[in-house]
Amino acid sequence: MNWKRLIVYLFLNAAVSATVTLSVLWGWEKTHPQTAAAPCSQALPAPSLVRPAVSSTPTAAVAAVPATVTPSTYVVQSGDTLGAIAQRYSLTLDQLMAANNLTDPNVLRVGQTLVIPGNGYVPPPPPTGTPGALPTNAAEPPRPTDTPNPNAPLPQVAIREVKSPGSLADETVVITNQGGPLDLAGWTLADQTGHQYRFPALTLFEGGAVSLHTGAGTDTVTDLYWGLAEPVWASGRQALLSDAGGNLQTRFTIP
Repeated sequence: MNWKRLIVYLFLNAAVSATVTLSVLWGWEKTHPQTAAAPCSQALPAPSLVRPAVSSTPTAAVAAVPATVTPSTYVVQSGDTLGAIAQRYSLTLDQLMAANNLTDPNVLRVGQTLVIPGNGYVPPPPPTGTPGALPTNAAEPPRPTDTPNPNAPLPQVAIREVKSPGSLADETVVITNQGGPLDLAGWTLADQTGHQYRFPALTLFEGGAVSLHTGAGTDTVTDLYWGLAEPVWASGRQALLSDAGGNLQTRFTIP
């Protein structure tokens, strides 16, 4: 039958085609070997997380700013004189007066603030009880030791006069010095009846004078106050001035 022949023919044709195709493919693989592809899972190098080093050298040098020198100050205390303050700071009287625009070396007041030019000694704090004072148990810095001038003349202290004896409001003893600098600290002024006044730290320079008032008041560099409630001096009474060692230096008899 024709259809049986057709089926056989188709089958043979398919078998021949498949055989030829497989033969061609086998020959191709033999003559063209495939190269293995690199695996896709190969890791890529990780990006570097290290930051570049920053140079520590500044791009521009900063110019040094010179320190500002601030002059010292000193608050005038009872018994101070301008000459003694200048000597303490190794200054001349003219230098200290020029720095503070002063014209009269004898005009000072307690509590006045003076400018000390240069890098001098810084004075201790004010006494206890005033604003800014240190506690009573606080140690004050030592004061510099003044070197005496061996060529300076000897002090020539004297009681010049006793003003208005017997009047408490006006009674005053005037003490002068015509020689070299004299420190009155510890000196005493007394009479024969037991009245005695002890001087604070006070330097009398040549030609200097200090007035001791019997009554009460505020001390300055030129005026001191005994603080008594009654007068001391009378005609015929003697005023006795002794040094810190108790040695009588001069006496004055009130006329």
